[in-house]
Amino acid sequence: MRMTPAYLVALSGLAFGLALSLPPTDVFGGEAAKGKPLYEKHCLLCHGPEGRGDGPLGLRLDPAATNFHHPTSKNKSDAELFKTIREGHRETAMASWKTELSEEELLDILAYIRKLSGGPGTGPGDRG
Repeated sequence: MRMTPAYLVALSGLAFGLALSLPPTDVFGGEAAKGKPLYEKHCLLCHGPEGRGDGPLGLRLDPAATNFHHPTSKNKSDAELFKTIREGHRETAMASWKTELSEEELLDILAYIRKLSGGPGTGPGDRG
């Protein structure tokens, strides 16, 4: 297949469009150690000390707070989880934190959540 200039322009435009839709690369750059106190202050009441959704308020919510150890949560990309932390989640009690916390703090919380849950994937004993 011969690549014409028009084809190359279209291809580069597609690549540029995809790049704009991807999250910033620093989504993966948070520091779990900095995220721990932020998680304890802002997330623990709902998600619990180990991120299992069993905080003092978490089980009272409808739907219940997310269990970060559950495969559904663990298999979400960092970008998906970051968006939920930043923007909140409709029809749940998960509020947006974008006006309360900096981008760096949000990334640190994400890193701590990944540390708590063992990162993407599944593990023994996970529950919803």
